[in-house]
Amino acid sequence: SGGADVNGRNVAASVRAKLLNKAERSATPEEAQLYFDKAQALATAHSISLARARLQHPGDVRAPQPVNRTIRIGEPRRHANRHLIALMAAVASVNGLRVDIAHNSTYVIAYGFPDDIDAAEQLWSHIATQMIRFGEQYLATDTWRSDERIVVRAGWGRVRPMTKQTARATYYTSFIDTIRLRLAEAHDRAVQRADEQAASDQSLASESSGSEALGSETGAALALRAKDEAVGSFYQQSSTARGTWTGGSSVIGRSRSASAAGSRDAHAVRLGSATQVGGR
Repeated sequence: SGGADVNGRNVAASVRAKLLNKAERSATPEEAQLYFDKAQALATAHSISLARARLQHPGDVRAPQPVNRTIRIGEPRRHANRHLIALMAAVASVNGLRVDIAHNSTYVIAYGFPDDIDAAEQLWSHIATQMIRFGEQYLATDTWRSDERIVVRAGWGRVRPMTKQTARATYYTSFIDTIRLRLAEAHDRAVQRADEQAASDQSLASESSGSEALGSETGAALALRAKDEAVGSFYQQSSTARGTWTGGSSVIGRSRSASAAGSRDAHAVRLGSATQVGGR
């Protein structure tokens, strides 16, 4: 029912929050990473459960339907906005969402099922605060100043001093790429575990009843694919976005040390409280 669905969302959000807060208090980066991965795995498992229910009861009008939600990213003309949006896009894609991006990079509109939007927004708000903080700590070390950047124009390559803007952009890009990979790996492991558990349950049911197992029609991957199709259809009907977002355009050149630091920090990120990055 609608009431049960809201209660389930509240429980899932509460458990994710506890896992993220445990990551913050973890004694080691390895322990923090474990809790971080569990938070994404929980989001995926909850999404699979609801997707399977929709497959098994396609005509149930009480089932959750896709919605859209505006998520504030930051104030206008802040350089970090485009990186925060890139991070949101990475988290959203792993959790089965589509996003439209404001032309001034101050907000996104997320399209998907309410539970998935909840999970993505919660994960993003925890990760984003750490990305900004760790990035500024890295830049303050001035390690990036020893790098050089190669600027290619009209077929000619010229070596130029590294700029803080390039180092920052490189750091954030590397950080986000690593986070995307971590989330995707946690998601895929959750899908595999769900399918293994379903296969085991079906096998036990078949042995006890003497009938054939249901097969793969209730598999996690199939359920998520059906959910993705529903979100895609809703997005096509609801989105009024036009044009292409250019806020993610990369700067010229890359910093080797910033790239290494971004990946390192994303692997060892300790997730803080869900402070809204768009605020102060």
